[in-house]
Amino acid sequence: MFQKGQDIIWKSSLWVVLVLLIGCSTSKPYQLTDVSPKYKEYQGTDLDPHKTKEVLVPVTNNRKYDEFIQEAHKAIALLEFGENVALRADSKKTVGEPAAQEMQAAAYLEEDLPPIITKLPGLVQTNQDLIDSTPNDFDGPAIGRVTYALGNILDSLKQYSPKAIGIQNAIRNIRSDSNNYSQGKDIADAEIKPVVEDPIIIDDKKDKPKKPEKIITKKEDIGSKISIKRLNRKTKVTGKAKVDEQINELVKKEEEEVLSDEEKKDREYTEQIRSGLVQVFQWEYYRRPRNLEKILATHPIPRVRSAAALALGRLKAGRVSLQTAIDRDGYQVRPAAYKALSDLGDKRSLSYFIAGTKAEDPEVIAVSYEGLGKTKDPAGREMILTTGLASEYVVIVSGSLRGLAYHRLDADVEVFDKFLKSNEPEIKEAALEALAIHGSRESLRILERVVAEEPNLALLAVDEISKNPSLSATFALIRLNEAQTDEKLGKRIGESLLRRKAFGKYAIILIEDDYLRSEPNERSRPVSYIKNKEIGLVLSETKKEFAVRIGEDILTDKYIQVKMESTLPGARDAFVTGWVFYPKLDIIEVKQLGSDGKSGKYSNLKKGKHNNLFNPIEEIKVLKKD
Repeated sequence: MFQKGQDIIWKSSLWVVLVLLIGCSTSKPYQLTDVSPKYKEYQGTDLDPHKTKEVLVPVTNNRKYDEFIQEAHKAIALLEFGENVALRADSKKTVGEPAAQEMQAAAYLEEDLPPIITKLPGLVQTNQDLIDSTPNDFDGPAIGRVTYALGNILDSLKQYSPKAIGIQNAIRNIRSDSNNYSQGKDIADAEIKPVVEDPIIIDDKKDKPKKPEKIITKKEDIGSKISIKRLNRKTKVTGKAKVDEQINELVKKEEEEVLSDEEKKDREYTEQIRSGLVQVFQWEYYRRPRNLEKILATHPIPRVRSAAALALGRLKAGRVSLQTAIDRDGYQVRPAAYKALSDLGDKRSLSYFIAGTKAEDPEVIAVSYEGLGKTKDPAGREMILTTGLASEYVVIVSGSLRGLAYHRLDADVEVFDKFLKSNEPEIKEAALEALAIHGSRESLRILERVVAEEPNLALLAVDEISKNPSLSATFALIRLNEAQTDEKLGKRIGESLLRRKAFGKYAIILIEDDYLRSEPNERSRPVSYIKNKEIGLVLSETKKEFAVRIGEDILTDKYIQVKMESTLPGARDAFVTGWVFYPKLDIIEVKQLGSDGKSGKYSNLKKGKHNNLFNPIEEIKVLKKD
C-alpha cells in the first residue's frame, strides 16, 4: 500500500511538470520559405541563412507573443538572407563569376526589405515591452523560456538594425550594377572561339587517300548548346555597302537564337540603363533641364531617374519636378531628389526640408538639414542647433554643420570650432567645410590655425580656404604662404592662387601697431587699426615722396594705398581703403607668366626673391624628355 501511494504521488508530480512544460515547450523549425514561398529555390543553398543552423520558433499559445515572434523571425531571416546575397555577389564580382542567382534574389529583396527596415525600430520597442510583461502573462518555467526566446530575438534585432540600411543599399547596388547583367553573356562569349579551317585541297595527280573531315564539336554552356556556323559564302557584297554592319547583324541574330528569354530580358534592361544614363549626361552637358525633368518623370528605370534628379541639382534647376518626385516616386529616387533639392536650397522647398528631417534614411535627413540651412530660415536654424547637431549619426551631424554655415552668423563660429575637436574624421572635415562656407574673418583665421597646428588636416584646410572666392580667402592664402616652409603645402597654395587668378601686388604689414590713414599723411585721420602680418591689396602709390620719422630715423619714401580687412568692431563694410608709408610694408607680387595661363610667379619686390607657382622651365624639361 505504501509503495502504491508513492507511485501515485510521483505520477501526479510528473503530470504537473508536464502541464507546466506544455505551457511553452512546443516549438517548430523556421525555414526560408516561411518568409515567403518565392524563396523556395534558395532554401538549402549557400544563400540560405538556415543552411548551417537550425532555428526553432517557440509557440507560447499566446496570440500577442506568437504573432510578434513570427514577425521578428521573418525580419531577421530576411536581413540575414539579404546580407548573404550581398556578400556572395560581391565575392563573385571580385573573381569575375556570374551572379545570376544573386541578381534574382536581389530583385525579390528590393520589394521585401524596405517595409521590414521601416518596422525595425518598432519591433525592438515591442520586443522590450513583451519582455517586461512576460511575468504577468506566463507562470512557472514558461516565464524563463519565453524571456529567453525574446532575449535572443532582441539581440538579433539590435545586431541588424545598424546594418539594415547598408544591406538595403548593397542589394540596390547589385541590381543597379550593369556588370551583373552582362557578365554571364561576356563569359559565354569568352569561351566561344570561332573555328576557321583551311580548305582541303585534293591532288588528282597522286592517288592519295582523302583526308577525313574535321568534326567541330559543339560546346555546351550551362545546359544550352551553342551552334557555330560559317557565314554563307554566296552572299557577295558589292558597291558601298558596309560589310561590318551585315556581319554584326548576322552575329546578333545568332546570339538571339542562343539566349534564353531571361537573358534577353536582362540584356534589354541593361541596355535601357545605359542609354538612359547617356541621355542624362548628354542633357546635363548641354544644360537642358527640361529634358532631364522629362526623364525624371517618365523613365521606367529608377536608377536613371535618380541620375536625372542629381543632374538637375547640379544645374540648379527643376525644383517643382524634384518636389513631385519626392511626393510620388519610390525610395530609390527620393534620396536623389532630396539631395538635388538641397543643392538648390530654395526657400520655397522649406516644407520639404522640414519633412525630410523626419525621414528614416540618415542620408535624406542629412541633406535636408543642409538644405534647411541654405534657406536661411530662423526656424530652420533652431532645428539644426537643437536636433541636427544632437544626432547620433555622423552623416547627419556633418550635414547640419554645413547647413548652419549658410546662415553666416558670427555666433556660429564657436560651434564649428567646437566640432573641430571631434574624434570623428568625417565631422572634422565637415567643420572645416562649414568654416569655409561661413567665410568670415574669424572662420578663416581658424582654418589658418588648423594648417599651422594639425599637419594631417593642413592640405584639406588649404583646399577649403581655396573654395571661398572672397578677397579675405586670398589674404589668408598669402599669409599662410609667408608663414609655412613645407614644400608640398607651398605648392598647393601656389596652385590655389593661380587657379583663382589672384594676380596683383599685396602688402604685408611689418610693424606691430599703427593705423591705416585716410590720406598719405601721418597726421591724417586713422580709418582702421593695423598690426604685424596683416595683408592688404595694393591699389596705387603716390607720385611724390614724403619724409617720415620712424623711431630715431627720418626716412624718405612713397605712400602705398591698400585695401584691407576692417578691424573696427561693428564696421559697415568688411574692407577699408587707406594709406600706409612704404617702409612699414613688404610688397609681394603674384604675376602671371606666359600666354597659357597655367604658370605664375610669386615674388618679393623688396628682397627680390621669388618662386614659380607652376615652374614652366621644369615642365618644359619634362616634356622634352618624354
